[in-house]
Amino acid sequence: MAEMTQEMSEEMTVEKAERKKLELEEKILRYFQNKEIEKERKEENKVLFEEIEAFFEGMEDVEDDLVLALPNGEYAILAKKAYVKDVFDKDSLANELLIAKDELKTPFDYSILTSQGKLSPDMISKHTTTETIVKIRLSKRKTKPKKKKSE
Repeated sequence: MAEMTQEMSEEMTVEKAERKKLELEEKILRYFQNKEIEKERKEENKVLFEEIEAFFEGMEDVEDDLVLALPNGEYAILAKKAYVKDVFDKDSLANELLIAKDELKTPFDYSILTSQGKLSPDMISKHTTTETIVKIRLSKRKTKPKKKKSE
């Protein structure tokens, strides 16, 4: 009788371990399914954002940000933002200095060339251009943004 109870106990332990293993396998499977869904959603959102950009660019008469009330009570804001960026042209500087572009990688490289008198601040300025980049930004806010004052 004691042997039978021992066997039943061992069977229950084995069953319990197998159930735990199946539960773990199920969680791992769901994890990777969710990862795949996340990847698909990211790709879809990328395409949607490109379409939103194209529509917004086509709306020439829009001066203000576009504000849209979302079903959850928050607000979506679509806005054009201008960024000023300095762009440094290493290729043209390397050509002027008659060196390979690879020799202009680290701040140390620039300091050596400066100490040798081959590189000057004017040369850096000459090969730096300022660009204004206009990007479209889509964000979400909890409160409705105030209207911008006309200038």
